[in-house]
Amino acid sequence: MHFRGTRQDGPVNTQGEVGSRSEFKHLVDSEVEDDDEDKTFFSDKDFDTEDPSCASPSYRTMAAIGGGVLMLCLVVAGLAYLSGNSACTLVDVTTSYGKVRGRHCEKVYTFKGIPYASPPVGSLRWRPPKEPTCWNDTLDAAEFKSMCAQIQPLSPKGKVMGSEDCLYLNIWTPTTDHEAKLPVMFWIHGGYLHIFSGAEPGYSPNEELTTHSQMVHVSFNYRLNGFGFMALPQLREGSPTNTSGNYGFMDQITALKWVQKNIRSFGGDPNKVTIYGQSSGGTSVMTLMVSPLAKGLFQRAIDLSGSSVFKATMEEAEEANQIFLDRTGCKDAKCLWNLNTTTILQSIPWEDEFPNWSADDLCDLPKKGKFIGPVTVVDGYVVPAPPSDVWKQKIPGYSDVPYVIGTTLQEPEFAPLYPNISKWTEEDYHWFVNSLLGTFGGNLPSEALALYPISEFCSQPERCVEKTYMTMVSDLRVSCPKNVLAQLAAETLTSPVYRYQVTYSPSCPVKINNLFSYNSWFAFHLVDIIGFFGTMEHSLGEISEDDRTFQRLIRKYFIHFAKEGTMPAEWPEYPDGTAILSTSLNIEKEYRKPQCALWEKNNMFPYAWIN
Repeated sequence: MHFRGTRQDGPVNTQGEVGSRSEFKHLVDSEVEDDDEDKTFFSDKDFDTEDPSCASPSYRTMAAIGGGVLMLCLVVAGLAYLSGNSACTLVDVTTSYGKVRGRHCEKVYTFKGIPYASPPVGSLRWRPPKEPTCWNDTLDAAEFKSMCAQIQPLSPKGKVMGSEDCLYLNIWTPTTDHEAKLPVMFWIHGGYLHIFSGAEPGYSPNEELTTHSQMVHVSFNYRLNGFGFMALPQLREGSPTNTSGNYGFMDQITALKWVQKNIRSFGGDPNKVTIYGQSSGGTSVMTLMVSPLAKGLFQRAIDLSGSSVFKATMEEAEEANQIFLDRTGCKDAKCLWNLNTTTILQSIPWEDEFPNWSADDLCDLPKKGKFIGPVTVVDGYVVPAPPSDVWKQKIPGYSDVPYVIGTTLQEPEFAPLYPNISKWTEEDYHWFVNSLLGTFGGNLPSEALALYPISEFCSQPERCVEKTYMTMVSDLRVSCPKNVLAQLAAETLTSPVYRYQVTYSPSCPVKINNLFSYNSWFAFHLVDIIGFFGTMEHSLGEISEDDRTFQRLIRKYFIHFAKEGTMPAEWPEYPDGTAILSTSLNIEKEYRKPQCALWEKNNMFPYAWIN
C-alpha cells in the first residue's frame, strides 16, 4: 500500500491497543528458544494436523461446559441488570486451541486479540509462522492486541510502534450458533506492507457493519516491513524451503487456516469465505489468488486498489536488500536474530537510496528509468511465478474463484507528492507534465495533455487542476494496468471476474487523522473501503446524504458478492463492462480506453504501483 501520506507533517496514529487506547510499548529484543521450532504450519505435511494436546472436547463435555457457561451468563446478566448496565454480557467460545471469552453487546458478539500463531520472536523471527500454544484457562478476548512492529512516518527518524508479538485476529459476528453458517469476510489491511493493523480506527470492520450485513467479519495482524518481507541470503539458513521473504504472506495464509478450523464456532461458514483487501491488502489478495498454499482457503476475492507490478525474484530482492545488511553491521543470521526491533526498523532503506521502501514518488508521474525496489518477491514457494505469468501460462495451483478488481479515479490524491498541489495553476500543470513525461521523449507530454484537459474535471471550480493531474497519475500508475490484470484473470478463470472504478467525490475534504495527512477530496485511494466500512464520518466529520448514498451503494454490491459469489444482473462480468460507482451504478464498456491506450502504447505499465 502506498500510504506515503504518513511521511508528511500531519499527525500519525500513535495509539496502540485500540480497544484500551493505550500507547504501544517499544519491544525490546527477547530470545525465545523452542525445541520444537521446526514444527511450523509450512511443513511437508501442509500444516493441517491438529495438535493432539488441543483436541476438541466431547459433546458430553461440551454440554457440561455449555451449561456452566449459561449459568455464568445468567449471573453476569443479572448483575449487569442490577447495576443498571445491561448493554454487554460475557460469552465463551471453544476454539481448537482453547476457550476465548468475548463480549455480546446489543446485537453483535466481538472477540479480539485471539492468537492464530505463536509470537514470531527470538528464533522464530524471519521464520514461517508456528502453531499457537494451547491454553488451559479461558483467554480474555475483550481488547485488541498490539499492532505489528512498525515505524511512522516511514523514515529512520520515525516513531517505533507496536510489537513483534502481534499475530492475533479479531472477530465480529451476529451469532455464535455453530449451525448458522453465515458468510465470512476476511479483511486484509493495507499500509504498503509497512504500517497499520487489523484494528485501525476507521479502517477495519465494526459492529455496525456486522449488524447491517449479517455476516461474520474477521481482521488480523500480519508481519510488516523488514519483519514480514525482508529477503536476504542469510535468512535462508535453516529455512525448510530455502527461501527468504514473504513471511507476512505466510501469516495471512496461516490466519486463513485458523478460520477454516474455527470459524464455525463463531457462526461462520468455512466454505463461504471472502478475502478482501485494500492497497497492499489488495496486492495480498492477488498474491493469495495465485499461491498454491492458499488454494481452498477462500471462495471469493476482492482486490481494492492493489498493485500491478509483482515480478522481482527472490535473488533480485536479496541483492537490493544488502544495503539493509550493511546498515545493521551484521554478517550472519545469528547477528540478525539478536538485533532489537528499533535497529531493524531504522536500518531499512526507507528514503533516497534504492530500493527506497517508502516509495516516495509512486503518487506522482514517473521519470524514465526510476523504479522502486521490491518488497514482495517471487520465491517459488509462496509465490510460484509473477501473478500475470501464473494466469497467462495457467500454472497449476491458483484459485479459480469469483474475483472483483477495483480502483478509484484519483488514487494518488490521498497523499500527493506536492503539498501545494491544490494551489497549482494550469501553467504549473503543464510544466510538471512536460518535465516528468518529457524524460521519455517523443510526443508523450503533448498527447497526455490533450487527453487530460483541465476542463474535463472542472465541474466544480475548486482544485480542478489538482484533480486533473491526479487522474493522469492514477490512470498511468493504477487503473489502466489493473485493466490488463483483470483481462488476464477473465481469460484464465472459469469463475466470474468483475471490474469497478469509483468516481465519487465526497461532500467535503477529509480531515487530517490516522489515515490521512492531506485534505483529500476526490475519488481518492481508500474512499471505497471507508465507504464499505461505513466510516466516512471518521475522516470527513459531518457527512451528506450523497455520502450516505455512496456508502449504501458499495455495501450493497460487496455484501451481495460475498453472499452469492456473483454480482447482481445489472453488473456484467469483465470485459463486458466496468461498473462506475458513485451515488448510483453505471456500466461502461470501454471505460477510459483512449487514455489507457496512450500509456500502454508508450510502455508505461512497468511504472505501475509495486508491492
